Amino acid sequence: MSRVSIEKTGKTVDEAVQAALSELGLELGDVEIEIVEEETKGLLGLGRKEAKVRVYFSTEDDPKETIKFFLEDVLSQMNLAPDVFVSEEDGFYKAEISCSDSGLIIGRKGEVLQALQFITSQVVSRAYDTYIRVIIDTENYRERHKAYLEELARKTADKVIKAKRDFMLDPMSSYDRRIIHTCLQNRENISTYSIGDEPYRKIVISFERDGRRNNY
Repeated sequence: MSRVSIEKTGKTVDEAVQAALSELGLELGDVEIEIVEEETKGLLGLGRKEAKVRVYFSTEDDPKETIKFFLEDVLSQMNLAPDVFVSEEDGFYKAEISCSDSGLIIGRKGEVLQALQFITSQVVSRAYDTYIRVIIDTENYRERHKAYLEELARKTADKVIKAKRDFMLDPMSSYDRRIIHTCLQNRENISTYSIGDEPYRKIVISFERDGRRNNY
């Protein structure tokens, strides 16, 4: 068994608890409740805050169900109603999200998707007390993004060879930089390396007459 939690809000603590129980399909005796914030009435209705609770419950030893439930809960708080399909791959779990507004899930340059993937992996790993790698995708974004980065790498490398001078790309995540490095690692007269500090670290695609340098 693993222990996970969800958060719910309501006009009162009781209302928030009931919302959680209704979503989980559980009874009060099946869960543990932590009151995160009490409701406040404010003055003349101004400054009123809803109550927030965190409800802990146990799940069966199936990470796929835990991943699915966690993602559905998080995305419902973004006012989304996704379909989540989780499969077990070789050494990791892959969650495919189908949603009418996938742009909200992806975010600018995939930042929301990447953050959602990181948080999900952290939560599930903690629930099972072991590292569990989770890959999250929606509308085949990761493959499309990988194809875009590889095309960018090839075109920039062509410019470097033609001009015989270095070109610097815009800041990228470590995941995206790895795609660029891998794409060009065997390209003749081309080396790649990263400079700067996160989150502004950039790739330099460099012209090399002799030897190569590939640093992530």
